[in-house]
Amino acid sequence: MTLDELLLEWSYRSDKGYPDMDNPSDISLLKEILEQLDLPTDDILKKVSYSNKDGAPGITGLEPGLDGDEEPKKPEIPPTPEEQEKEEEEEVLGQTTEYDELIKSVFGGEIPKSKNTYKFSKSTFDEQVKPDDLEVWRKLWTVKPKKKTGDQTETLGVGKGELSLYWLYNHSNSSTAGKLAEGRGDDAPDLWFNGEGIDGVEVKAYGKPNGVIDLGRFGKFRDNLKMLNTIFGVAGLAATFEGEVEDQKQKNALTWAGGNLKAAFEQVHTLSQVDLEQIAGIWPIFKDIKSNIDYIETQLGGFQSSEEGAKKMAFKFIGDKLARKPGWGGHLADMSINGFIRFWHIDQDRFENYDDILGKATIGASQGAMKLHFNKIFG
Repeated sequence: MTLDELLLEWSYRSDKGYPDMDNPSDISLLKEILEQLDLPTDDILKKVSYSNKDGAPGITGLEPGLDGDEEPKKPEIPPTPEEQEKEEEEEVLGQTTEYDELIKSVFGGEIPKSKNTYKFSKSTFDEQVKPDDLEVWRKLWTVKPKKKTGDQTETLGVGKGELSLYWLYNHSNSSTAGKLAEGRGDDAPDLWFNGEGIDGVEVKAYGKPNGVIDLGRFGKFRDNLKMLNTIFGVAGLAATFEGEVEDQKQKNALTWAGGNLKAAFEQVHTLSQVDLEQIAGIWPIFKDIKSNIDYIETQLGGFQSSEEGAKKMAFKFIGDKLARKPGWGGHLADMSINGFIRFWHIDQDRFENYDDILGKATIGASQGAMKLHFNKIFG
C-alpha cells in the first residue's frame, strides 16, 4: 500500500472525512490500520505527530513527497441529487455567451446588472422596462453581433432590440436569469428563454402591439408558394376569360390580403368541379392546371367550399411559419426603444380555432413577406 492509499483509507474511516490529529479516535484508527497491514506502527506515528509551520498538528509524514507543503487529499464523495442539480444550475449560470461578450465590449468589459424582476409566463402579457434599466436597454438597442455564413462571409445576425431583451431577462432578478440562449438559426427562434430548446421567443422591434406584424419571407415554404401561385394564377385566368381589366399584379402569390385569397379560391373551387380532363383534350394546359388543383386538395385535406379552402390555405400559410419560429407554445415579442414589450403566446389551439382568419387586415402577404395581426388572434 502506498502512502496515498493509506491516507485515503484513513480519511474514509474518519468522522470528518479527513484525519484530525487532535482527535484521539482518528489516531486510534490509524494505529488500527497500521497494525492490520503489519507496518511499523510506532515509527509511523512518530513521523505524523509533528507541528506544521503554523504550530498546529499535521500529518505531512503521510503526504506525497513528505515535504509538508500540500494539504492532505480528501476522498471524493458523490454529490446528492440536490447537490448535482445545484452544480448543474451554477454551471449554466456561469456560462458566457457571444451576447455576453458583446455586452461587455459595449460597457468596458463589465455586464451591467439589473436589480429588477421581469415576468415571463405561458400567456400573452405586457412588460415595461423599469426606468433605471432604460439607459442600458437603449444603449444595446442597435448593437448587432455578427455571424458567419458557410463561406465565412460575415453578416448581421440579429435585429434591433434583440440584445436589449437578452440582457433584460438574462442579467436581472427574473426567473429566466442566466438561462437565456441564442437561437439565430434558420429554423430557430431568436432567443431561448429557459435554456436551449425551451421557450422560444421570436423578437420584433416594430413597436406596433395593435397592428400587423411582418413575419419575414416565405420563399422557403415551397409547397405553400406552389399552391398560392396556382390559386392566383387560376383567378387571373378566370379574370381574363371574363374580360376583367383590373390590374392582376396587385393580387398574386407574393402580394395579397385575406379577402383576395377568398375571392381567388372561389375560382379554384369552381374549376375543381369541372371535368378538366375532357377540356385538356382540347387545351393541354388544363392537364397541368388539374394536376395543380389536385395537389392543393391533397395538401389541404380537401375542401367543400371556397371559404373552407381559403381558410385552410391561410392557416397552413401562417401555421407552417409559426410552428418553426418561435414554435407552438413559444412567444413573439414586439417592443419599442422606450421599453414597452408585448409577448404574444403562440397557442396552437387558439390559432386553429380563430374563425375570422380571412378578415380585414388579419392575414396577407406583401412582396413575399407574410403578415399577421397577432393581437386579433393571440391578444
